[in-house]
Amino acid sequence: MKEKIVKNLVDLTYGNNNDVKIAAITALGDYKCSIEQQDAIDRLLVLCDDYNKDIAVASIISLSKLAKFFYEKQ
Repeated sequence: MKEKIVKNLVDLTYGNNNDVKIAAITALGDYKCSIEQQDAIDRLLVLCDDYNKDIAVASIISLSKLAKFFYEKQ
Protein backbone atom coordinates (compact mmCIF):
# COMPACT_ATOMS: atom_id res chain seq x y z
CA MET A 1 0.00 0.00 0.00
CA LYS A 2 2.81 2.44 0.82
CA GLU A 3 4.26 2.02 -2.68
CA LYS A 4 0.87 2.92 -4.14
CA ILE A 5 0.66 6.06 -2.00
CA VAL A 6 4.16 7.21 -2.98
CA LYS A 7 3.49 6.47 -6.66
CA ASN A 8 0.28 8.50 -6.56
CA LEU A 9 2.07 11.43 -4.92
CA VAL A 10 4.88 11.28 -7.50
CA ASP A 11 2.30 11.18 -10.30
CA LEU A 12 0.64 14.31 -8.89
CA THR A 13 3.93 16.21 -9.29
CA TYR A 14 3.58 15.91 -13.08
CA GLY A 15 0.32 17.87 -13.24
CA ASN A 16 -0.22 21.48 -14.28
CA ASN A 17 -1.70 22.71 -11.00
CA ASN A 18 1.17 24.15 -8.98
CA ASP A 19 -0.78 24.03 -5.71
CA VAL A 20 -1.34 20.29 -6.15
CA LYS A 21 2.32 19.81 -7.08
CA ILE A 22 3.50 21.61 -3.95
CA ALA A 23 1.09 19.65 -1.76
CA ALA A 24 2.32 16.35 -3.24
CA ILE A 25 5.97 17.39 -2.85
CA THR A 26 5.34 18.34 0.78
CA ALA A 27 3.57 15.05 1.43
CA LEU A 28 6.47 13.11 -0.07
CA GLY A 29 8.82 14.90 2.32
CA ASP A 30 6.61 14.11 5.30
CA TYR A 31 6.14 10.44 4.40
CA LYS A 32 9.05 8.33 5.65
CA CYS A 33 8.30 5.54 3.18
CA SER A 34 9.37 7.85 0.35
CA ILE A 35 13.03 7.13 1.14
CA GLU A 36 12.45 3.53 0.02
CA GLN A 37 11.15 4.63 -3.39
CA GLN A 38 13.88 5.65 -5.84
CA ASP A 39 11.31 7.20 -8.21
CA ALA A 40 10.23 9.61 -5.48
CA ILE A 41 13.79 10.68 -4.71
CA ASP A 42 14.62 11.05 -8.41
CA ARG A 43 11.52 13.16 -9.02
CA LEU A 44 12.26 15.45 -6.08
CA LEU A 45 15.82 15.93 -7.34
CA VAL A 46 14.49 16.97 -10.76
CA LEU A 47 11.97 19.34 -9.20
CA CYS A 48 14.75 21.14 -7.31
CA ASP A 49 15.58 22.75 -10.67
CA ASP A 50 11.99 23.68 -11.53
CA TYR A 51 11.48 27.15 -13.04
CA ASN A 52 8.79 27.80 -10.41
CA LYS A 53 10.63 28.93 -7.30
CA ASP A 54 7.91 27.62 -4.94
CA ILE A 55 8.13 24.13 -6.41
CA ALA A 56 11.93 24.14 -6.27
CA VAL A 57 11.92 25.30 -2.64
CA ALA A 58 9.29 22.72 -1.63
CA SER A 59 11.38 19.99 -3.27
CA ILE A 60 14.54 21.06 -1.48
CA ILE A 61 12.74 21.12 1.87
CA SER A 62 11.25 17.67 1.21
CA LEU A 63 14.64 16.23 0.31
CA SER A 64 16.06 17.70 3.49
CA LYS A 65 13.34 15.99 5.56
CA LEU A 66 13.91 12.69 3.76
CA ALA A 67 17.65 12.95 4.35
CA LYS A 68 16.94 13.12 8.09
CA PHE A 69 14.67 10.06 7.85
CA PHE A 70 17.35 8.23 5.91
CA TYR A 71 19.97 9.09 8.51
CA GLU A 72 17.68 7.88 11.33
CA LYS A 73 17.01 4.63 9.46
CA GLN A 74 20.71 3.72 9.35
